[in-house]
Amino acid sequence: MPHSLVTIPVPDLEAVVRPRLERSAPDDVPADSDDTVAHITLLGPFVSLSDLTEGVLDELERFFADVTPFEFALTGIHRFPGGTVYLSPSPAAPFRHLTHELVRLFPEHPPYDDAFDEVIPHLSVPIPEGETVETLEFELSPRFPLTTYAREAALFWWEPGASRTLATFSFGTSAA
Repeated sequence: MPHSLVTIPVPDLEAVVRPRLERSAPDDVPADSDDTVAHITLLGPFVSLSDLTEGVLDELERFFADVTPFEFALTGIHRFPGGTVYLSPSPAAPFRHLTHELVRLFPEHPPYDDAFDEVIPHLSVPIPEGETVETLEFELSPRFPLTTYAREAALFWWEPGASRTLATFSFGTSAA
């Protein structure tokens, strides 16, 4: 089902995620190559397109304007019980905090529709046919920890054949 997501784009991992997504689920790749597919989800599913108002966008803009950009590292490859492969950020606390605060602002949109007892911050990495987790480990393990920065959030629309970034919100733009 098509839905929006509030994410932290991770452009430093785009070269790892995008080619794998292109091979495993090409309909999920945004047509615009400037749309970052490597991300850590903060809240999703979020609002429908029909519920996406200027008020929602303004609230997100104000919220993220008060967030200080922060450094984090992707430290290892893991797998959820359902099979999804992901990279774990460290520290995870800033992502959990942002998710918690977004839920306070938008309580009608619990993370993952309340499907899980715990929200585990993660960057999903698709494993296309002909590739294994070991292939990904071989590629990334020498580079761990992969240090990067969270500088903005994005409101992303996911829909097969029509995925795209709807808006971005820079961190730290409010007056101190």
